[in-house]
Amino acid sequence: MGTSATSTVVVVGSGLAGFGVLRELRRLSPEARLVMVTLEDGHFYSKPALSTALAKGKTSETLVTTPAEKMIANLKLDARIGREAEAIDRAGKALLTTGGPIQYDSLILATGAEPVRPQIGGDAAHRAISVNQLEHYDRFRKELPDGARVLIIGAGLVGTEFANDLITNGYRPIVVDMLDNPLAQLVPPAVGEKVRDTLQEKGVEWHLGRKVDAIDYLQPSPGYVATLDDGTRVEADVVLSAVGLRPNVELAREAGLEIGRGIKVNEFGQTSDRDIYAIGDCAEYPNGLAAYVTPIMAAARGIAPSALGTPTQIRFPPLSVQVKTTVFPINLLPPAMALRGEWRQVESDAEGDKHLFVDSDNRVQGYVLTQGKCEQRMEMDKLMGKWHERNARR
Repeated sequence: MGTSATSTVVVVGSGLAGFGVLRELRRLSPEARLVMVTLEDGHFYSKPALSTALAKGKTSETLVTTPAEKMIANLKLDARIGREAEAIDRAGKALLTTGGPIQYDSLILATGAEPVRPQIGGDAAHRAISVNQLEHYDRFRKELPDGARVLIIGAGLVGTEFANDLITNGYRPIVVDMLDNPLAQLVPPAVGEKVRDTLQEKGVEWHLGRKVDAIDYLQPSPGYVATLDDGTRVEADVVLSAVGLRPNVELAREAGLEIGRGIKVNEFGQTSDRDIYAIGDCAEYPNGLAAYVTPIMAAARGIAPSALGTPTQIRFPPLSVQVKTTVFPINLLPPAMALRGEWRQVESDAEGDKHLFVDSDNRVQGYVLTQGKCEQRMEMDKLMGKWHERNARR
């Protein structure tokens, strides 16, 4: 049964996913009551910009692209700023918050993801900063002395982008990761090695195949000393934790919704409760997690009409990613994590490299472009879209 244009849709979260679906909802229904519940201040900003903000001279204030007041006015929102969503009363169709219950016709969870906190010993382990929100970046900048040595735990996408941002702006990053190369879960080893070597030439210090056992206060001077699992001691002024994100599913789990790695949703973005949807970093779509900008926008275009009563299937375009390493540009479309296959280098010259991921059925399921080859991104995305359509018809 569809909902009317005057229905109440409650959205939990004010990140890109929350505001993305709110924009689509308002575009489709000028009259619907849209309620936004968020613990944050409600300002709109680009979270991917946090790892490149130094190079762009951004502060936490200038990262805000649209203040909360303007977003609220433009989208005609009933905004509950600084309110925590405590529980979902599914039978009564109410979101229970620190400001009281809110009735809904449709509820959309855009609760995002939270930083993974590795088990690290030492009296200063709690001082490691995970930059996943504007307030985290504000703290990071305030604690960052000029020319600081910055220990980065994790050499995945975020850690490598921060290393690039820091080294190109006069800081001294030291990166520790248990894997053998940066971006090891996204790119073939040959590309990871080139990223490692290029950033090392610029001044990045790598400790790969290692992990941080403890972080202690450096005595008697300010700062920290990290002890690695081989006994190496690394001194730093700031410690940045970039070991990954975990979908924030607790609200959904406590409500009895089906949970996998994230909140499980169908092709319409519906959870196991037909009146509750999930979008963004917290959602696990039929093909898995999709924690990037492109899938969030695609999901919003499907979930908004569905939440208003017109079931609309989410259609994801090829989900390619631009890695923001300016000293060694990379564009990639990563294959699904569980997919079996191999990387094949198909081009390598002065302009850069091109690799294709080919599965066990000899189908292309991903690509990596480096340096000048990055110009092929649009062409590759079109080809990947055609290949996927052809494979789906088999």
